[in-house]
Amino acid sequence: MDIKLINRGSEGELILVGRLDSNTAPEAEDIFKMMIERFDRVVLNLEHLEYISSAGLRIIKIIHMGMKKKNGELILINVQKMVMEVFDMVGFSGLLNIE
Repeated sequence: MDIKLINRGSEGELILVGRLDSNTAPEAEDIFKMMIERFDRVVLNLEHLEYISSAGLRIIKIIHMGMKKKNGELILINVQKMVMEVFDMVGFSGLLNIE
């Protein structure tokens, strides 16, 4: 997986490319934790995310809870159909701010 960061001051956008699974989750977790500390608003652009596993869902939950705890905002954009189906199955679509 490739992760690109766009810094917009108090907002950071992460563009996720590839697969968010048990192989890539540890690196993503480190980056997500940095995003929680650094930004008031985080945008996850999932346009190029091809696959998400339970390990990936755990990382999404970590950033969601971290941003919520600091009264920040997490927004997911450009969610692909297959990823959205997974979010729907596990109840994330009602929990997360998806545009």
